[in-house]
Amino acid sequence: MTLRKQVAQSAAWVGLSTAIIKVMAFITVTLVLARVLEPKDFGLVGLAWLAINAFDFLRELGITAALVYRQQDDDGMAADVAYIALAVASVIIYALIFLSAPWVETFFSHGKNPAQGLTAILRVLALTMIINAVGQVPYTLMAKNLDFRNKAIPEMLAGVGNSVVAISMALNGFGVWSMVGGYLTDSVLRNILVWFFTRWRPRFRFDRQVWREMFAYGKHVVSSRVLIFGITNIDDAMVGRVLGTGALGFYTLAYRLSNMPATHITKLVSSIMFPAFSKIQQDRERIRNIFFQTIHAVGLVSVPISVATIVLGPNFVHQYYLGKWDGAILSMQWLTIYGLIRSVAANMGPIMRAMGKPQWLSGLALWRLLTMAALLYPAILWRGVEGVSILSAVVAIVDFAIAAWLIKRLIGGSYFTYLHLFTPPLFAAGLAAGGGWLMLNRVPPIHRLFPLLVALGVMAVIYGLIMWLLDDMFRQMIGKMIQRLRPTPE
Repeated sequence: MTLRKQVAQSAAWVGLSTAIIKVMAFITVTLVLARVLEPKDFGLVGLAWLAINAFDFLRELGITAALVYRQQDDDGMAADVAYIALAVASVIIYALIFLSAPWVETFFSHGKNPAQGLTAILRVLALTMIINAVGQVPYTLMAKNLDFRNKAIPEMLAGVGNSVVAISMALNGFGVWSMVGGYLTDSVLRNILVWFFTRWRPRFRFDRQVWREMFAYGKHVVSSRVLIFGITNIDDAMVGRVLGTGALGFYTLAYRLSNMPATHITKLVSSIMFPAFSKIQQDRERIRNIFFQTIHAVGLVSVPISVATIVLGPNFVHQYYLGKWDGAILSMQWLTIYGLIRSVAANMGPIMRAMGKPQWLSGLALWRLLTMAALLYPAILWRGVEGVSILSAVVAIVDFAIAAWLIKRLIGGSYFTYLHLFTPPLFAAGLAAGGGWLMLNRVPPIHRLFPLLVALGVMAVIYGLIMWLLDDMFRQMIGKMIQRLRPTPE
């Protein structure tokens, strides 16, 4: 099978699995749990994940990225080394989390903003680290070989299990533990089911030279990931510390609503493109063509979703939650800009890693972390959660400009290229959102969400018509969808 077909097939499977998982998560967290639970419950789980992810870098050490990058592993030694290293590190790091959990709760508890119960939640939720170590290498090998079909099936089944358990527990009064139960179910199912879809089995052997080679590459990846973790979580830490779990709950929901498409697209693109680019890392022109085609396709989808979130999202939040989560609206709108940048930039990191420049990611992440660290507290004092959201959006725009310049050094391209690709969808989405917004107050309120559904339908039609006239790739995408929907002749 050619690389193009492998990538296309992988994209289909990753897209399907990510769509199912995200839809289930949206139904579970955004539509059910957010109605049943309180903002402080979301804040407590958010703080627990913050602490777990802070330790997770010490466990992973960039080993999985090194395993993907290492194209020659005929005897499977690298996979065996990775399996043992991840298993041992997971047990050690869990012990550190277990012991430090009371200190974490104390740190985030002050004055009128207690984080009561965080210790127990953190200790239970951190078990996912040990569970995930069981299946991490098989999943990594599947991604390396672009075998996303076998990778997707256990992930989808685990996502469904997560939703069933979390919703059942929430409706039966388990409160914040319903989220914990869902995450544990997801982890257990995912890491048991993967062994039914892989032929690889670990051989318990360890080669120090292979470990040193993998660590030499992985240390650059993990350094950038540590910095990126700081960037993407320092806001949660500061909001939780300064404003409390309730404010963090509003911020968490705002992020979920605004970044859902970005998270979907980022996972889809980065999980496929890193192994794909690694296979053709010497063909600069081919990488450039694939890169710009990919971000063009991403923009055609992420731009209208982002514009719809900014313009029509406030109506959904107010009407569906009956005012309970109105405090998240402005943050959601600003974080949507951040999410749009994330989705467009999803291809940039894989190119840098595949072409042997993971240290560039570290440099990018360092400047952004320093900027966030310097300006975050003043932003909180200025406008609270909304100030944090504005800062995230502005820093993301500057970050993208710098990354685009670095990509130009690797594969060529210019700022004009990005402008040429994204001006038509921005123009069309703006007009379409305006048409949808005008419909909100002109549709009879048969149900409180009915005007929003009509507005979204109007926006989709207007956007589709304009882009059909302006964009060749959009016409090709729609044409392929129509062909697939046509019944095949017998």
